[in-house]
Amino acid sequence: MPMDLSAQIDRLRTPGYRRSVLLRRLAAAALVLAAALHVLLSAARADPLTLTFARDVAPGTTLTADDVVLARLPAQAVPRGALSDPALAEGQVLAAAAAEGEVVTSVRLVGPDLAAALTAGAAEGEEFSMVPVPLAEPGIIPMLHHGAVVDVVGQGPRTVASGGRVVTVADEGTALVLLRQPEALAVAAAALSEPLTLVLSKRSTPFSIP
Repeated sequence: MPMDLSAQIDRLRTPGYRRSVLLRRLAAAALVLAAALHVLLSAARADPLTLTFARDVAPGTTLTADDVVLARLPAQAVPRGALSDPALAEGQVLAAAAAEGEVVTSVRLVGPDLAAALTAGAAEGEEFSMVPVPLAEPGIIPMLHHGAVVDVVGQGPRTVASGGRVVTVADEGTALVLLRQPEALAVAAAALSEPLTLVLSKRSTPFSIP
């Protein structure tokens, strides 16, 4: 290999046909390399900018600019509802735990899109609300997860509401639960006068989990 390189250098130094051929070959190779780099860079620039999580984020976290980052991803890897503007995520509450690199979508954040996704199987015209439930027994928190079906139980015990969906659980022992509108109002009223807890339910529910 050193001898070949030395020979090529000698050809470049010596005027003549061989040097012309070698120079043309080197120019052609450089053009091919430049074209390939241009194609790769153009393809990378064509990938959409998509908001992703910059680090692992716990459920119930209010997102800040440090929690998200824009990244270029292939269009086929970007799910429906993906966000592309950090301002749309900042200040929003994360419903379920997220890992670094995951795409930020509207259904991962507490809001109307998440509510619509959770109630996709409900009867047309039914209204739902998210209501915070202060838990009298915080020991149940480790058993609660996003999308879990729960009943809200008060003193007596009596069932205040049934068939709700856990949206997220805050560290201070309050669960955000999605309920049909009349039951959400009943839970909000009961929370003012009696301790409440959640019971994991096995009953079927028309709600769906995104």
